[in-house]
Amino acid sequence: MIVCLLSSCGTKIDKEVQEVIKEDCTVERLKKYENESIYRIYHVTDSENNKIIQLIEQNGFVDKIKMMVVIDCKEDEIEQIKILEHNESHDYGDLLTEEWFLERFKGKTATIPLRVVKMSAKEENQIVAITGATITSEAVAKGANLCMNNYQKIKGE
Repeated sequence: MIVCLLSSCGTKIDKEVQEVIKEDCTVERLKKYENESIYRIYHVTDSENNKIIQLIEQNGFVDKIKMMVVIDCKEDEIEQIKILEHNESHDYGDLLTEEWFLERFKGKTATIPLRVVKMSAKEENQIVAITGATITSEAVAKGANLCMNNYQKIKGE
């Protein structure tokens, strides 16, 4: 993947964000919408993409979970969630970084709050928890919901 480096315009972009943006894109930091939990927000556009990328820190079961939530503005849905840092337990909580868990968020509508369920998802907005790590799963869903709420504010302006 080609990475967009904006050293010439003076914008410093987090390395995690650089991994998901392309060359020839425009990146704008939206400081106005940042807060204690959502500590960095970027609006990324090019000829094909229109994304809001948010870096958030959320309380997990053991400690803070840092993650990146990418929302596709054209589709109004979550494109990707990536766990950047965590200290959850190695037996169950560590599974939050597994692709099979993170894929559960992909394509979820950015206008409907997510809910964690334990067995099987019966509704579009439900995320099945990691067995033995419900609090960790809920922390990821809560972080995604905070980012989706923030996205709605951004979209509204």
